[in-house]
Amino acid sequence: MTTAISQSLTLAWRSLIPLKNSPGQLIGMLLQPVFMIVVFVYLFGGAAGGDRDGAVLYMLPGVLVQVALMATIGTGMNLATDIGNGVFDRFRTMPIARSAPLAGRVLADLLTLLVTVIMSLIVGYAVGFRVHTDPLSTLAGVGLVLLFAMALSWGSAWIGLIAKSVTSMQGISTAVLLPLTLGSSAFIPATDLPGWLTWWMGVNPVSHLAGAIRGLMVGGLRATDLWITFGWTAALLAVFTPLALRAYNRRVR
Repeated sequence: MTTAISQSLTLAWRSLIPLKNSPGQLIGMLLQPVFMIVVFVYLFGGAAGGDRDGAVLYMLPGVLVQVALMATIGTGMNLATDIGNGVFDRFRTMPIARSAPLAGRVLADLLTLLVTVIMSLIVGYAVGFRVHTDPLSTLAGVGLVLLFAMALSWGSAWIGLIAKSVTSMQGISTAVLLPLTLGSSAFIPATDLPGWLTWWMGVNPVSHLAGAIRGLMVGGLRATDLWITFGWTAALLAVFTPLALRAYNRRVR
């Protein structure tokens, strides 16, 4: 077990090294939260209380969720690219755990996501967002969004391993994530929308994730949001981790 973890960490570092030779990718990753905050807070801010300060408090947790979930698409895309380039064929000939390349890819993307989340908080602070709870609760909020994203990354990994191409993988993931993120209460309170959409937001796991993060950072945490988020996280891990490992073993057999 210790050897497999060490190998996964080594391969995670291997996945991060190319970033230093791709400044455009790194800059794009850092600018993504800036664009999202400008769009959702400044352009659509009136939908969350009618003032910018209220919009920042309500929407920044939603931006963290949106950034995190959309970043999980990169896990499947990177896996599909590596398979197409024959990278995993070389790993197959090495004396390493079969799960190490897959776990290393997920861990590397999680670390880059952490940088993006931190950047989102910095930009949010610059436009007026302030934590109304305490530092420990804020760290718990960041940890929660990373935990959920990690669980969802295994689903993205599975799609990337069974997809015929990088383009098809990206299309499938986007088609799944957009209704979840934009059809949630991450940016707009459910009470402001029609009944059928209010129902969808109520059962949408992204709404509960955003609500839990908002409660941890701004206040008014509801235990329901927290437990539903943990439940969905456990379910995603239970379903997609074995599916991704099985698909990976088939692709590198």
